[in-house]
Amino acid sequence: MKKIFLTTFLITCFFLGSNNFIYSQDDVYDEGTVWSLTFVRTGANVAEDYLKDISKTWKAFMDESVKEGLVVSYKILLGPPANNDDFNIILMIENENMAAFDPDPERDAKLDAMEEKIKESMEGKYEETIVNYEKLRQIYGTKLMREIFLK
Repeated sequence: MKKIFLTTFLITCFFLGSNNFIYSQDDVYDEGTVWSLTFVRTGANVAEDYLKDISKTWKAFMDESVKEGLVVSYKILLGPPANNDDFNIILMIENENMAAFDPDPERDAKLDAMEEKIKESMEGKYEETIVNYEKLRQIYGTKLMREIFLK
């Protein structure tokens, strides 16, 4: 009887102890915002052309998105590729949380209206600029990452 009680007690302690260990792992950091990263490789000697084009479209869209409260912020990183198969530009969009990626008809309507506003401001050159992207760059992929703050 003592062996059964002792065995049960030890098993219970083990499981309670392992749960505390699991929970303590979560205490290593606090969660921050969520970043959407797009990795871009521009062709030789056309990075400046691509950046000029996205300043009229992507940057204008991001500025309006920040003003409307649809995104927290955005950044662009530029640097030399590490090798022939690497990107040289990262387009970064900061969102408050993962819920920002859930379907939302109201948000979609705002985004559509913003796109129309940008198209109108470019006086017919929007489509030409978007089509030109295919000549200037290649998308290497996208990734979602959460910012964390170590404790």
